[in-house]
Amino acid sequence: MIWIIVPLFALVIFGLYVRREAARLRAEDLRPRILVKLKLAGNGMATPAELHERQALEAEIEKRGIGSIADTGSGDGWATLQVSVVDPNAAAEQVRDLLREQDLFDRAEVSA
Repeated sequence: MIWIIVPLFALVIFGLYVRREAARLRAEDLRPRILVKLKLAGNGMATPAELHERQALEAEIEKRGIGSIADTGSGDGWATLQVSVVDPNAAAEQVRDLLREQDLFDRAEVSA
């Protein structure tokens, strides 16, 4: 009997987790976004070093509570990230300050 109850209980717990995550993602999709672009050394995809640089920026954005990373990518000579935020103008300024701190501001574009 317990061999039936335990898997059913696990499925219920997993279902609740999936439902909560789906609700969180839907709410995040409704928030405004800012676009952050970092110019790459070449005209193609990001190198491993540039990818690490972008990932460090993403981590710091989330650590500081500026917003949550909604999408990332690279190509055509740019590394891009979209950040879901509450206030696009305030978040854009905070990201610009962060880019200055990390010496990335000269090759970055931020649009709210």
